[in-house]
Parts: sequence; structure tokens; C-alpha cells
Amino acid sequence: MADWESIELNPNLPDILNDIAKRIPEDWLLPSMLEEGEYFRGHIVETLKALQKDGVGTLRDSYQVELVSKSNDTVDVGVFSSLVYAEIQDTGDDIFPKKKWLAFPHKDAKRYVGTRWAKDFGGKLNFALSKHDPNGTAYLFEKGREKPVFILKKQVHIPGMLYLDWAAAAWEGEALESSFGKNIGLSFGDAGYR
Repeated sequence: MADWESIELNPNLPDILNDIAKRIPEDWLLPSMLEEGEYFRGHIVETLKALQKDGVGTLRDSYQVELVSKSNDTVDVGVFSSLVYAEIQDTGDDIFPKKKWLAFPHKDAKRYVGTRWAKDFGGKLNFALSKHDPNGTAYLFEKGREKPVFILKKQVHIPGMLYLDWAAAAWEGEALESSFGKNIGLSFGDAGYR
């Protein structure tokens, strides 16, 4: 067991600390922070898998770990999605069309539509206003199909899944100890301290 009081009172303590600082690799924090980011990214992926049981996985796969900034004494790492809708899927909000209508596949045509958009059908879809909601909903039908292929809306409310909060709650505590403990130990070992 270390006698911390005698270490603190040691007149050579500044020299000892300087020696330790010189021998530890410059990027000793970087592996820990990147691994920490991977732990968090993994929790985001697992949370999205649980919340989006039938999802395509585009949002889930979009999250990546990136180095934000690095200086002599700090390293900032983040986990980011490049998708413009990632934030709204997390927090929720109302979305409005850039032009006139928002188009999304009708529930009975999702498999048929797949990853295509209304514009991919090249003018083969017929427009029809809803009898129940003529000012806010319309449909796009394709010849030969009984049900609509797309629903058109003037506004859509996206409920927030709060998946980042769920992922953060699962990540807290567990990952910090494992990655930092392992990588700090490796860094001190690389510096000659066993």
C-alpha cells in the first residue's frame, strides 16, 4: 500500500511528476477516448435495434466515432450521425415540406416501395385528395394497385424516441472503468512503469 502522505511531502515530487510526464506517450488519452466513443456508439446501435424492430438500419449505421479536437492536455471525441433526420428522430418535432407535400409510403405499400421515393416512379402515380382531410392529406395511386402507394401530408409530427438518452443511461459507468483502466495501464506500461 502506498504511503500517500510521504509521497506528497517528498521534496523530489515535482521532478518525479515531470519524469512521469516525459515518459508517457503524447497520445496516451486518445485510445481511451476513441474506445469510449466506440462503447457509446455500440449502445446507440443496440438502443436503436430495440426501438426500431423493423427498421432498415440506416440511422443505426450512420453513427460514427470522430476525433473532435486534440491539444497537449485534452482530447475530445464525439459520436455523430451524418443523417439530417437523426436529431428529429431522437427529440421529435413537426416537419414541413420544402415544396408542397411530404411523401411517405402507405403502410400497405412499404414492401413494394422499398427504398424508392415518389419521384422514382417517373410520373406513373396519380394524385388524389383525401375526402376526409382535403386540406392536409392526399394520396398517390399507381395503376393496377388498389391501395395508395404514397401518402402526402402538409405536416407530419415525428415523436421523439429519446434513443440517445437511453443509450447514455446504458453506457454510464460501465464503459468508463473498463476502457480507461485498460488504456491508462497500457500507457504507463509503455512509459516503463510496471
